[in-house]
Amino acid sequence: MWLGAVLVLVSGIEHLHLWDIAYRHVATLGPLFIVQGVVSIVVAVALAVGRRMFLVLGSLALMVGTIVGFILVLTTGLFGFKLHSISNLAYFTLVVEIAAVVVLGVAGWLMRPAGA
Repeated sequence: MWLGAVLVLVSGIEHLHLWDIAYRHVATLGPLFIVQGVVSIVVAVALAVGRRMFLVLGSLALMVGTIVGFILVLTTGLFGFKLHSISNLAYFTLVVEIAAVVVLGVAGWLMRPAGA
């Protein structure tokens, strides 16, 4: 569970950093980087402290949603913004989010009720 919380935290910190260095002037998408960053940090702390299934599932949904957003920005565009090149930092953040999905998926599986 700790590893999942750390990965969600890193994703949040990286989104705040990406907002600061690149996305602060992008309409709609820029503010969403701040939202993702702040929500990820709050959720990571709650996950580390709470260790509840709903927190695991919420964290998992947040990471999957972030990955889907990234894919949309690369392919069809999102809120009128399409990314034409990808930085190493964006790749790093994507790897962190994929790792978070795997870790949180395993954690959720292990936390499921007996007999389910």
